[in-house]
Amino acid sequence: MIKIEQVKDITPEIVEAFSILIPQLTAKNKIPDKKSLEEIIETKNTYLFIACAPHIVGSITVVVTNTPSGSKAWIEDVIVDKDACGQNTGEKLVSFAIDFIKGLNVSSINLTSSPDRIAANKLYRKLGFILRETNVYRLTI
Repeated sequence: MIKIEQVKDITPEIVEAFSILIPQLTAKNKIPDKKSLEEIIETKNTYLFIACAPHIVGSITVVVTNTPSGSKAWIEDVIVDKDACGQNTGEKLVSFAIDFIKGLNVSSINLTSSPDRIAANKLYRKLGFILRETNVYRLTI
C-alpha cells in the first residue's frame, strides 16, 4: 500500500531517498542535501510530497505562483523509484497533488515532461492534462 504525505521535516531517510531519486530524474542535477531540502519545505507556496510503501518510493513537488493573470500551480520533479514502477505510484502522486491543488484557489495546473518519458506523458493525458502548443525556454545560469 502506498501512502502519500507532505514533508514537514527533513529526516535522514528523506535525504537518503533523494540521493536515490534525483539521479533517476536527471543525471545533470546535483543531489540536494538536508539544508537544500529544508529550504524547499520552508519556501512559501512550495509543497513537497513523498510516496511511502513503506520506505520512500517517489516524490512530487507543487509550486504555486501568483501573477497578474492569476494564480497557477506547477507540478515539478515527479519521481518514482525504478523499483516501484508498475505499482501506480506516479498516478497516485499526481492525483494526490491535483486534489491538494484544488484547495488552493488556482486557475490552472501546469507541468512539463520530456517527450521521451512515454509512460509519464500517457499518465498526464489520462489524468486530464492537455498538451499545449507552446515553447519552453530555459536559460541555464
